[in-house]
Amino acid sequence: MTTASAVDGIRSRAPGLGRLAGAALVAVVAASVVNTLLALVGTAALGVPDDFKGFQPAAYVSLTFFGIAGASVAWSLIAARAALPVELLRRLAMIIVPVTMIADLALLVSGQSPAGVALLAVMHVVVGLSAYVALTRLAPPRPVS
Repeated sequence: MTTASAVDGIRSRAPGLGRLAGAALVAVVAASVVNTLLALVGTAALGVPDDFKGFQPAAYVSLTFFGIAGASVAWSLIAARAALPVELLRRLAMIIVPVTMIADLALLVSGQSPAGVALLAVMHVVVGLSAYVALTRLAPPRPVS
């Protein structure tokens, strides 16, 4: 039984677990592929050293996985409780993605490759966009019955 109703502003329920997991998987794969290409461009064309830690697949794929897993949990809660869930997720992403770049700034200050750090910031955007698009399109909120 759903306690939410259109009267109290909630017009949706969380997406089903299967859809949520599928959307998260699509987002992780898509972001990982794009971020791999960015890392390759960084080392091949922009002079980023081969040992730049942010471009190691184990680093960026695991962070991508955990970031999208967190976004998926948040999306499930937002979809179940917010009156305008897609809009709220968009606004939160516009705040959270730049906050995740603070670690990149620390790398820049510590003397790491500016091109590498810039591409890491782009990688954060790729993860955020992948999560947003996959979650809202592939695991949309379910209407309250």
